[in-house]
Amino acid sequence: MELKIGWLFPDSLYLHGDRGNILALRRMAEGLGCSVTVEKIDFTTEDFTPMDYDFLFCSPGEIATFTSIVDFLKPYTLALKAYIKAGRPLLVTGTSIGLWGTEIIRQDGSVLKGLEILEVTTRENEAVYGDDLYYRCSLGGETMEIIGNQIQMADFESAEEESFGELIYGYGNSGKDRKEGFVMDNAVFTNTLGPVLVQNPWLTKAFLRIIAENQETALELSAVDTFLEEKSFATKKDFILHKTTYLTNCKHD
Repeated sequence: MELKIGWLFPDSLYLHGDRGNILALRRMAEGLGCSVTVEKIDFTTEDFTPMDYDFLFCSPGEIATFTSIVDFLKPYTLALKAYIKAGRPLLVTGTSIGLWGTEIIRQDGSVLKGLEILEVTTRENEAVYGDDLYYRCSLGGETMEIIGNQIQMADFESAEEESFGELIYGYGNSGKDRKEGFVMDNAVFTNTLGPVLVQNPWLTKAFLRIIAENQETALELSAVDTFLEEKSFATKKDFILHKTTYLTNCKHD
């Protein structure tokens, strides 16, 4: 299988080490014998055709950079919608969820328009929230649990969009309910950092399974060994579920 990845604005959207998601997807795919190409899509790109790619990735960035990125991507809105409707996978993490929504309301009261692909309003926070994030979700017919980190620079509100996950622990979209992220067909918009595909290879496998199905290609995903990640996940899960006890014992020690 040949896998072509489009990486949106890696030199502008580069927060929290989320480039690791590209590395994780590439490593797993190449380990399964796939040929992988990663192409950068930025202000120098002359002709961006989303359907040329099997997977698109958009990592977090500073909200101050969003206006120029939206201006560049706006002419491709219909093509991006068609990409999502066709079941092609997209991963958007952290603050960049706001790029795909209707508007971003900044701390100073100014409003930035998004791509309007998601019916989501973004509100920049006065303070940055950070903690662990643990939730249950489904993608491509696979149900799984995800653990990562969250550095919340903005809240996301929507009465229309389907949430990606149901929180077990953490803040999620706004701290007001149990919703984490959004999902539209095989496009995932999540607050999960970590990077999420490094810490949760079962999500990486789910994306690769979708890509293989789109290409009508067989892929032996059972050959992927996730023993170490599963052990790490169990340790983090135990810590999160007993965090208050752990912190109290640490103070006493």
